[in-house]
Amino acid sequence: MENRFNQSLLEKVKCDLDDKIINNHISHIAVINSTDVLMQFSFYNKGKLLISLNHHNPFLSLVGKEVTFSAVLGSFNENLRRLIKAACIVKIDILNHDRVLEFTLYKTNDFYERETMYLILELIPTRSNLIILDKDRKVLYAYHYFDLTHHRPILKGMEYVPIERTNNYVINEEANYEEFQKEATSYLLNAEKKRKIEAQKPLYDFLNTKRKSLKKKLEVLRKEKLKAEKGLIYKEYGDMIYAYLYDEEELNKYIKENLKDIYDNNLSSIDNANRMYKIYKKNKRTIEYNDIEFEKATKELEEIEHILSIFDYLGEDEINELYNRYLSFRDKKKKKVSGDARLPYYIKINNTVIGFGKNANQNNYLTFKKAHKSDTYLHAKDYHGVHVIIFNDNPTNEEMLTASEIALILSNLVAGDVMYTKVNNLKRGDELGLVLMNNYKIITLKDIRKETYQLLLNQKRFSN
Repeated sequence: MENRFNQSLLEKVKCDLDDKIINNHISHIAVINSTDVLMQFSFYNKGKLLISLNHHNPFLSLVGKEVTFSAVLGSFNENLRRLIKAACIVKIDILNHDRVLEFTLYKTNDFYERETMYLILELIPTRSNLIILDKDRKVLYAYHYFDLTHHRPILKGMEYVPIERTNNYVINEEANYEEFQKEATSYLLNAEKKRKIEAQKPLYDFLNTKRKSLKKKLEVLRKEKLKAEKGLIYKEYGDMIYAYLYDEEELNKYIKENLKDIYDNNLSSIDNANRMYKIYKKNKRTIEYNDIEFEKATKELEEIEHILSIFDYLGEDEINELYNRYLSFRDKKKKKVSGDARLPYYIKINNTVIGFGKNANQNNYLTFKKAHKSDTYLHAKDYHGVHVIIFNDNPTNEEMLTASEIALILSNLVAGDVMYTKVNNLKRGDELGLVLMNNYKIITLKDIRKETYQLLLNQKRFSN
């Protein structure tokens, strides 16, 4: 938001709200991220009220009705719905000629009695707050509470004390209200990204931490293997001790030249040889174990790096699936995956569907169940990435270019080679989502168009 709230803007917003939502009931409330709230009304159906308590520039504005978001669960959302949902807005006032709005509400209680309530919005940068008061102007709920050591305490059950007018309030600066509303709508569209980041942060942080730990594990395994490989020479030591077992002079010479620091003079030659064999076998087992662990860790790291590379394009089902897979032990209340998590995604250009998966399950479903033999398959060359299918017997150059760009974007690449072939040239690999190709051609891209990134943000999901 470039336009900061001033008297001109606030009065225009109030005038607009007076005209459109007075005598409306609050029919729906959705907290869409940690700072932003959307309200819908009973009679005014041409828009919604956006209330933003963001730290630097809090504001409120009516925005278009077409913007919809699912609510973020939590105490903020629950308290707003419990206290003011279904309340009727009867009056809106500006307090102390500052950026503080007071909504007078009527709500019917459980005894069918009409009660007066107040919704206070303190839209002051660095000090924004939302407070709900009862008929006696005592605090029922606050977005931010302040204890008794604060110069203006806000505690549940305490009488509300209006904020004093701030000295930095711009009074006479004129503002373009239409431009402000456009900025508010633009802000709301970005609020979805903020909501997604906040909702996904625990998973994103966990995956980043896991990636670091796997890289560290691989480095430790490399060092252990190198050390163990050097220890394979102990078999030769044991063999040579047995070879010189009956030639004491040659044995002593070999020990002096090769085994000076490791030969135990308190043991017999045979016992020393057997000790060498034990050390050899231990190092051999270490190498075998490390090879298995290295392969597992490498595969897991590739998978996590792939997830992180396409994280911004993951849908809610994939996020829930990953959350349940990696973090379910932390939060037993996390909702389970809804719907069919195998279903891949698609975009449309020129009425042609371009489908793509985001994990092995979706790739497998897309390529071997959804695609037809005459469709075109694409995949970033030499990279762990997604399957892309053009559902068209004879795709255009534009469709091939877009599909190739999608294959690169979802493989975390900005340029590179993309393999393509008809689906009938594919065979299933040994692992889920793995594909073997009889023959293919290459498209080389040096960059990716901005329009393709935008197309991916408007992706849709296949239905069963």
